[in-house]
Amino acid sequence: MSYHTRGRKSPAGVPADALEKVPSAPTTLSAEGKKEWRRVMPVLVARRVLSPADITAAETYCAAVGDAAQARAALKRDGDYIANAKGELKRHPAWTTLREATTAARQWAAELGLTPASRSRISEGGDDDDADSDLGL
Repeated sequence: MSYHTRGRKSPAGVPADALEKVPSAPTTLSAEGKKEWRRVMPVLVARRVLSPADITAAETYCAAVGDAAQARAALKRDGDYIANAKGELKRHPAWTTLREATTAARQWAAELGLTPASRSRISEGGDDDDADSDLGL
């Protein structure tokens, strides 16, 4: 059903210019970010919650998920601690990347309605600022 029929308004919460087709993943995303794009964008397009103006938010979310995945891979590969130039063991810098990327991904997930709490608030017409996530972050 098209909501662009003359004289008919879009249902509440559906942007008038909602995307109807999943755009190609941005070339700037990592392989992990592109994988997340392919996972979530069909869901968001099917829900009719994204307009062209929201593409940057979705890209930022996917980039953060990709950064978190790369940080996890570095920790798995190198361990939690690495030696600095003096040979002293220091916490791996990937821990900081992981923490920051996870925080960003959770915030963007809530903005995009990708968490159970944010979806329930959207359907109830409330705010969407919860950081609870069902994305494993």
